[in-house]
Amino acid sequence: MRIRQMATLFVTLLSFPGIRRPQEQNVSSPAPAAASTYANSTEGLKQLLQDMRTAAKGGNEDKVAAFVKDLEIPNCDAWLHKMYDSDKAESWMGLCEAKARGPRERDMKELFDQIAKQGGKFITRKVNDNPQPGKGLEWGWLQAIKQPLDIYWASWLPTSEPKESEADPIGYFMFIDGAFRWESSIQSFKPSQTRITHAKIVQPKLVKKVDPIYPSDAAARNAVGTVRVYYVIGGDGLVYNAHAISGEGLSDNPSLRKAAEEAVLQWRYQPGTFDGNPFQTTVTVDITFRPTN
Repeated sequence: MRIRQMATLFVTLLSFPGIRRPQEQNVSSPAPAAASTYANSTEGLKQLLQDMRTAAKGGNEDKVAAFVKDLEIPNCDAWLHKMYDSDKAESWMGLCEAKARGPRERDMKELFDQIAKQGGKFITRKVNDNPQPGKGLEWGWLQAIKQPLDIYWASWLPTSEPKESEADPIGYFMFIDGAFRWESSIQSFKPSQTRITHAKIVQPKLVKKVDPIYPSDAAARNAVGTVRVYYVIGGDGLVYNAHAISGEGLSDNPSLRKAAEEAVLQWRYQPGTFDGNPFQTTVTVDITFRPTN
């Protein structure tokens, strides 16, 4: 079995102890920021991000908070089960949980506080039209959805960085129910954004591995093959969004693919850390099925 780290490291600086409990919050929820007024296009997303930057630059924290709140997916649980097969939807549930979403939204606000102090420009790309080369995260994502979904990628290029390759990632956005929604479970922060120049990165360590069960129907047919499973290791060490991806030389047998996904979802990790802070990262693993399994 061969595990491959994806080329892009998605780092989520999580600080769960800092999450305030509901009873400790004395302020009311911010009002909607009317994100639905933005066109479903790269320019529409760029305008939304620019308006968020303007609010942050003006010191209007409430408005920035309202923008971020409006980026949440409405009726998230129901939407996930409509968009993904049931087994895959369950592995994405971290996107809907307030406990997991809270620190990510706080990170987004802090990111725009930093962007507001810089000169630069936003860069946006429609994933559906121009996915990253290779069969990685974006390709697997587009394969997993059951219904059409417009997905975008956004980044910030400071004036001090002349090349687009040096742009600071902001994240993925989806156009749902007439507005942009943030895929908050996939975050990427470069050292330049966190102001850490010599951070220590410790990769996740597998601490519990569950072998897949060779399906009886596949065994009856002596079915063999290799299943490649894409998944996310969360900052809590749990596995999320485990799903088999297609490709040359990979099995398309539904039973083998499901068995591989179910096994990987039970794996547990010692989370990776970025300068001592847990992060989430994307991984693929190849699982080969033989009658001797």
